[in-house]
Amino acid sequence: MIPILTLEEIFAKIDRFDPISYGKTRNYQDGGVSYLSPYLARGVISLSQVIERLVQRGFKLYQMESFLMELCWREHFQRLWQGHKPTENLRNPQFKVKHNEGFPKEVLEARTGIEALDLGIEQLYQTGYLHNHLRMYLASLICNHYQIAWQTAANWMHFHLKDADVASNHLSWQWVCGANSNKVYYANQENINKYTHSTQRQTTLDVSYEQLPNVELESELVDLNMRFLGVSENSLVCNKEQNACIYTPYNLDPLWHPEENYQRILFWDLEFWNQHPVSLAVFNWINDLGKANLKNLQIFVGSIEELSNILDVKKACCKEHPSTSTYPYQIEQRSWLLPEPGQIPVSFFPYWKKVQRQLQKNYQ
Repeated sequence: MIPILTLEEIFAKIDRFDPISYGKTRNYQDGGVSYLSPYLARGVISLSQVIERLVQRGFKLYQMESFLMELCWREHFQRLWQGHKPTENLRNPQFKVKHNEGFPKEVLEARTGIEALDLGIEQLYQTGYLHNHLRMYLASLICNHYQIAWQTAANWMHFHLKDADVASNHLSWQWVCGANSNKVYYANQENINKYTHSTQRQTTLDVSYEQLPNVELESELVDLNMRFLGVSENSLVCNKEQNACIYTPYNLDPLWHPEENYQRILFWDLEFWNQHPVSLAVFNWINDLGKANLKNLQIFVGSIEELSNILDVKKACCKEHPSTSTYPYQIEQRSWLLPEPGQIPVSFFPYWKKVQRQLQKNYQ
């Protein structure tokens, strides 16, 4: 389960995390991962806050490089979203695609025949979380072997993830299927066994890497019928004479405008979330996380026009994000590892080099 944590409890979680062990074991399903992604995706904490606490504990940047790179991937995806729709191919057409509509029934029902992946699908449904390697294994199976359009498959996973983030999720799926890279990611049964501690053999993926691109799978295809069903808990009560902080599921920062005289509203913009739906379980979890960290938080589901009719737009503010770019409120900057990045490279490593230099400057 992914627990509802306050900011103080998240800080305590960071203080127990070992980034050196992470670098050695992160690829294993039971490796020393941080489990911070749901709180980072929701904006309760920032990347900078995580790094700051680790540095304060005495870890050197070189000791944390694997973990810092993983954090930087998240920022790079966010930067790409500022100039590119994650729902569209970033670099190339998908390498293999036979079905632009429909989803494999075997995957939907966790009956792929690959035990580690079927258990992973069940875990996704039950907890709203998956280890990154399992996400990549499933993406490769669905896109590169069942040859399903990556957009359909990415939407399926996004719907169930408590750390659902359109940029990180969709651009990662593109990376696996070749739309955001110059190669396709494959994993055979030997690789899956190694990192999930399983011993299964004689599966459809139990072949060499030379043979793997030739493995094409068929399944009955079904419609996913995923819809956003979130609704407001109560009628929104607002004072037009009072300042208002407009939070979104991407920004639940407890330290943002801590002054008592702010109204606090978590806004679910139907125009956005109807395009990128999440399950009711995810919707309720995000709302509960917000209420655990933000006093007197009200939940509003609707349109920006409806919200703006209730508020004085001149007294409302929200944080910069692609989902808020057209809002008529005061837009305030969010936290970045690299506040002034210049031109954003499509490739990750040039961006990582810039972030490295900035971190060295910050923590010399």
